[in-house]
Order: sequence, then structure tokens, then C-alpha cells
Amino acid sequence: MTKLGIIRCQEQSNDCAGFHCFPALSGRTGSFTAYKDEDIELVGFDTCGGCGRGKADKIVAKAKRLKKEGAEVIYLGTCLVGSCPYKSLYLKTLKEQVGIPIVENTHPLH
Repeated sequence: MTKLGIIRCQEQSNDCAGFHCFPALSGRTGSFTAYKDEDIELVGFDTCGGCGRGKADKIVAKAKRLKKEGAEVIYLGTCLVGSCPYKSLYLKTLKEQVGIPIVENTHPLH
């Protein structure tokens, strides 16, 4: 069994409660097709912590908490990857500081 965590955009979370992430996860579509024949467990669904304005400390803290709770892979929600002006910085810093795979996108755009 693989344990997953999802981090989404805090701004987008005001309008979305995972309406596309959860169906993609349970149906093994989008970025979750890699788990078609595998059991998975979602250990946490969190936000990035709010716009870091060029600092990655909040999202790194959220990712480290997901890892502490058992996440072996962290997915960045499509809402975060598609609209975040700091996506490149966040990806780079997460990959350097968290120590587990970070995957972009959870589902195709709707």
C-alpha cells in the first residue's frame, strides 16, 4: 500500500473541497493512474498555507507534516500547479527539503 498526501492552493480552497481530486484518487484517473492495481491511502489533504510571496517555508512545513503522518508521495493539486506564480520555487524547494517524491497535478483540467 502506498500512502499519499495532497497539497492544494489555499486561495482555491475557498471554492473547492477537492471536487476533482477525490474522484481522480478513488477512480485512479489523472496522475493516480500509476496506482490502478495498488492499494492507496490518503493520509492528508492540506493547503499550501497561503501565498508565500516567493518563500517556500509554509508549503515545506505542510509537506513535512504529511510525511510525518506517513505520506510516501505528495501530490500538488492541479489548482496549485496551474495557477501558482511560485510553483517552480515550491517544486524545487520541496524536492530538496522533504525527501519523498513530489508529483505535479492530481487530475486533468475540467
